Amino acid sequence: MEVQVRKLTKEMADAYLRFFDQDAFSDHVEWSACYCLESHLCKEENERLKAKEERRQKAKELIESGIMSGYLVYEGDHVVGWCNAGEKDRYAPLCGNKEYMAEDGADGRIMAVYCIDIAPGYRGKGIASLVMERVLRDAKEEGYQYVEGYPFADRERKYQYRGPVRLYEKYGFEMCRTGERVCVMRKRI
Repeated sequence: MEVQVRKLTKEMADAYLRFFDQDAFSDHVEWSACYCLESHLCKEENERLKAKEERRQKAKELIESGIMSGYLVYEGDHVVGWCNAGEKDRYAPLCGNKEYMAEDGADGRIMAVYCIDIAPGYRGKGIASLVMERVLRDAKEEGYQYVEGYPFADRERKYQYRGPVRLYEKYGFEMCRTGERVCVMRKRI
């Protein structure tokens, strides 16, 4: 299996949408309207946009405007994974939620890794590690001082679509905060 991790561009919007339409949550139909919007929408807008087609359209708008950022993982022409990552300040719901803030307060630019979603059949094959390596490399090249991730505090949770704590530990992230739902893990670049 040869995969490539590519930075999301507006030209990739259709591939992104196809991934969420068909593969991302094919084993969790109840999440099929996700489109990874939670990190970009305020609570009220996230609750208001219930219909799958509305959420799909909003995701397309965010990609085409350059607000949605991250990485698509390809095997050939087929998308098999997605990582929602970008400037933390652009993720208003994170910045407005104490659960995503560490008490020590990092001084400098932070790249946030909000979600790492790998399609069924591709999980457990090292793809999340390839994504993390690309994120860390790009963060350094783009002048970030830190990369933060938000894995679930429940380490036994079956589906760790934010990346498991052990993935962040593998790459030298330190635990900054353990909340009720999520942890804040940070690595200085």
